[in-house]
Amino acid sequence: MITPMSMPAPPDAGALTRLLAAIDPALRLVTSCPLAGGVSSQVTAVTADLPGGAAQRLVVRQYGPANLRSDPRSAAHEHQLLTLLHAAGLPVARPRLADESRAILPVPYLVTEFIEGRTCTEPSQLPLPLADFAGQLAAFLARLHTAGVTRAATPYLADIGIVARQRLGTQPRRLDAALSEAAVRAALTSMWPPPQLNASVLLHGDFWPGNVLWQHEALAGVLDWEDAAFGDPLADVCLTRMELSMAFGMAAMDEFTRAYRDRVPGLDMTSLAHWDLYAALRHPGRMSSWGLTAADLARLQAGH
Repeated sequence: MITPMSMPAPPDAGALTRLLAAIDPALRLVTSCPLAGGVSSQVTAVTADLPGGAAQRLVVRQYGPANLRSDPRSAAHEHQLLTLLHAAGLPVARPRLADESRAILPVPYLVTEFIEGRTCTEPSQLPLPLADFAGQLAAFLARLHTAGVTRAATPYLADIGIVARQRLGTQPRRLDAALSEAAVRAALTSMWPPPQLNASVLLHGDFWPGNVLWQHEALAGVLDWEDAAFGDPLADVCLTRMELSMAFGMAAMDEFTRAYRDRVPGLDMTSLAHWDLYAALRHPGRMSSWGLTAADLARLQAGH
């Protein structure tokens, strides 16, 4: 039973067998296992076989309560978005099935192909020189922002300006002093909204190293599109700037920014400070609950 506040359980073998038959009746279940890292959804890796021995690796994402409250059609909408991005040649998981019927699983779900790779969220994990790492992140984000995906093609996506206004209008019960939340909110309130001098583009909405897969020193895939939106590209740029500053230092942030600007030469940076401060509201009230060592917590707080 799924209650309004609970996460769905991993699917059992019977449900997965029916799910695979909905994609291709010839698919046969081999193995499955939950994937770590899912916060807002239950994610399961599945291996299946086709006659003749061709193996297929898939990912089943069952949407959690927060996803479905914000968008009851999360599965269908993410399937549509990934279809557009995959057709545009971007390194995203190819979607295979979206099912909102609840006939097989108790919540809406999305099935995509599995992307091989690993994440890199701290300097010790870097698979390549820092400048190349930041440059490839910038190159992907520039490709996304210039891919030509239109608002008309994705009318279900939120406007980042509206999302930001709602976040600024929601005052937490306790402000995070370690991350200067009171000062950030005061500065933003006094100068919001920023002037939008760039055309609105498709935004990933959560483009940080934890959502990027690497293989053989190359960016292999970008995951987790549930926060995609439309708006000023600086909203994406500044979120990534903050995450790189926290995890890899100011040099990585500066290299990423330079590489992105080189690829999008018409970008107007007037509102960079506004969106940098808005990105700084991403982690207050949360960082101390991540189970970090005292040294790692201090490092991330300093980078923030």
